[in-house]
Amino acid sequence: MNAKKRETNLELLRILAMLMVISLHYLGKGNALAEMEDLYVSSPYFVNKMLAWFLEVLSYGAVNIYIMISGYFLINSVAKMEKPFKIVVQVLFYSAGIYLVFLAVGKLPDYAHETFFKGIFFTPIASAHYWFASSYVFFYLLSPFAALGIRRLDEKQHRGLMIIMLLLFSRLWKILLPQSAPIDDKGYGLMWFLTLFVVASYIRRFVPVKKKHRIFYLGIYLLSSILTLASFFVINMIYQATGRFEVFIKVLLEYNSPTIVVASICLFLFFRTIRIPDGFLSKAILFVSPLTFGIYLIHEHYLLRDLWITFWKVEDFVKKPYFILHYIGVVLAVFIICGLIEWIRNMLFGLLYRSGAGKRFFSLLGKTDVIFPKKDEDFSAAE
Repeated sequence: MNAKKRETNLELLRILAMLMVISLHYLGKGNALAEMEDLYVSSPYFVNKMLAWFLEVLSYGAVNIYIMISGYFLINSVAKMEKPFKIVVQVLFYSAGIYLVFLAVGKLPDYAHETFFKGIFFTPIASAHYWFASSYVFFYLLSPFAALGIRRLDEKQHRGLMIIMLLLFSRLWKILLPQSAPIDDKGYGLMWFLTLFVVASYIRRFVPVKKKHRIFYLGIYLLSSILTLASFFVINMIYQATGRFEVFIKVLLEYNSPTIVVASICLFLFFRTIRIPDGFLSKAILFVSPLTFGIYLIHEHYLLRDLWITFWKVEDFVKKPYFILHYIGVVLAVFIICGLIEWIRNMLFGLLYRSGAGKRFFSLLGKTDVIFPKKDEDFSAAE
């Protein structure tokens, strides 16, 4: 029962993480994030502009959290080829399907004809149409092998591996040096996903759930987010005054920056302490959570990612007194509309996968599962 409740809590966090992703896209693509020269108290709509930046840093750990949730469960799961296959089919369905809808109704923009020949719609994983989906598929295929080694580490060894990977693949080097280290992928690549896997698996194995630390975790999340925002403002002011340190202005505004990583981990730990009783809310969370990846694929499609921003006139509402209401409304609307579309797709593909032909196909596909390591029995998790 406890395991189920804990999973429900993390599935709620998964939903929140996708809302944070939509938030990042609303603010970034909607030009809601003002430049430094527009952030003086005397500038028009100062409150809205400051609020937009604060919402931005609060949402910046979304991708880290999403991967940590996956890693938390993958460390002790049985790998099957069925899972990455379904992910690839889902990505292809939306990547090619939305393109074909635009083509059929005669609304395909000119730039889409050029990208078609690059394979961006019909080979979405290889072409990185969705960078997250591409990295996630590769991460999933490698995670069983990484998990096999991780489960054989004791606490001290696991902690050492986690520290080394965080030092190597976080933005710490960018803070210490005036240029990016060759291994800094800003949190967009496979190595960073594996680093988060190591962190999440360490939490599951060796960090007990302590409700008394709940407020502490939430406080550090907020403090780390504020520190991220403060660094941007302070360094930007120094650059405006001296013309120096431009390279450091957004040094903490990346997925793998130290402050964003700390914020992500603490928000993860905070949700891990929450207990949601069985009932309507728990069922609703478990119903909505599987839809989140599809929500990402729809609203971030190459042909839609700017269209919904324009449709809801995001840039105009940044200058309105009720900006925050528009922000909440649009983020929720995108989540709900895309979620309904994914729910319909999920039902249709569920029927297909459960059909006789589908069962036979997955039975054959299951024979390839032998390439993955077997689940061992010596796994230990913190309780």
